[in-house]
Amino acid sequence: MPGASVSVLHDGEVTDAVAGVVNLRTQVAVQADSPFMIQSTTKVWTATLVMQLVDEGLVELDDPVVRHLPEFRTADPDASSTITLRHLLTHTGGFEGDLWSPTSDGDDALERFVAEHVSEAEQHVAPGQLFSYCSAGMGVLGRVVEVLRGMPFNEALRHRLTDPLGLEEVVVDAGEAPAFRTAIGHVSAGPGAPLRPLRTWAVMPPSNPAAGNQLAMTARGLVAFAAMHLGDGRPPGGVRLLSEQSARLMRQPHVDLRPATGQGASQGLGWRIGRSPYVVDHGGDAPGNACMLRLLPDHGVAIAALANGGAMSPLFATLSEELLSRCAGVAPVDVPPAPDAAPVGDPDRYCGTYALRNQVTEVTVDGAGRLWLTKTERNDAARMAALAGEALEPLVLELRRTDRDTFVLVDAAGRRAGAVEFIGADDDGRARYLHMGRAAPRVA
Repeated sequence: MPGASVSVLHDGEVTDAVAGVVNLRTQVAVQADSPFMIQSTTKVWTATLVMQLVDEGLVELDDPVVRHLPEFRTADPDASSTITLRHLLTHTGGFEGDLWSPTSDGDDALERFVAEHVSEAEQHVAPGQLFSYCSAGMGVLGRVVEVLRGMPFNEALRHRLTDPLGLEEVVVDAGEAPAFRTAIGHVSAGPGAPLRPLRTWAVMPPSNPAAGNQLAMTARGLVAFAAMHLGDGRPPGGVRLLSEQSARLMRQPHVDLRPATGQGASQGLGWRIGRSPYVVDHGGDAPGNACMLRLLPDHGVAIAALANGGAMSPLFATLSEELLSRCAGVAPVDVPPAPDAAPVGDPDRYCGTYALRNQVTEVTVDGAGRLWLTKTERNDAARMAALAGEALEPLVLELRRTDRDTFVLVDAAGRRAGAVEFIGADDDGRARYLHMGRAAPRVA
């Protein structure tokens, strides 16, 4: 791992820790003021900007989006006319969410994103039907913020949140990165190859700043944002930025997340919410970068971790367990071992091809009756990997059933690698969707 930065809020005080370098090529050391990309954690900042509009009476959560953006539509005009702000905040809009084609790097980026890309987004399920992670929906919310605030999204972010929080080390695009000791992501060119810096600082285009593409800040900055939320909208010693009602509403469960992995979680307004213990969090990742932000509202604890390559997910998991135990006495989640391999009696229900814009997943059965999943990245995902200099190989995992339509994913070493759920049925009883955080429709 090249470098990492961590901040912890506990008993009203913030502790920072850093390690490594911001760039393996330059060997510049990570410091507490080093910004790292936060990727999709940006979505909680966007949700907060929307809830400020709610506080001021400029919007209501159940307003149709078209009330504030008359030009908004997906590829299904009838369905898109019923999509509300609440749908977008809870990832239940039902349309294709991973739209990363470029528009421009100017102030019109989000306006063009909604007009050119969201308008062609396939409507996979009816609005409100189920959770399916949707970055494009956050882009639409960002455009609502722009229209009602009369300023570009990044300007609204600074004016309404980062400046009032006193955050200085904030980078919104590649042009600002050289002004700070900014970290760059690192990837491997192939199996066994060493990590190396990305070919460009920002792999994601600037088309959708509201969902998380080029925003970077420090771990301490993330903790300051978390402290404001733990204070129900008022940062320590600062002015109120969000009403108590809105801050608490953001942390309440609105939609159950799928698949049902046995650990339990739900979606709030921007935040992801664990059921036991009461943990509120959001993360983000892209080639060579990752971010974790975790809050324990009942204990006043917040943890932010940022890294720029290598084994980032295992690091975050280890840090989270250790720090939650030390700061709040929270025991690690007891994750059972993967079920034993066994044949599946009804493979025809599950086998087939499921596709989203940027990935194709094949589910097949072998001669022993065991199910296998092969996921291949394409389109925008493949282009970003090529830009980063990252080798993209199909992901192959075994599916082991835990109940009727839920399966644990198991890697070649026999370790759990997530879970999936098959949803619905066509006239022949075959599953209509494969749910891996996003609902991918069956195409063959």
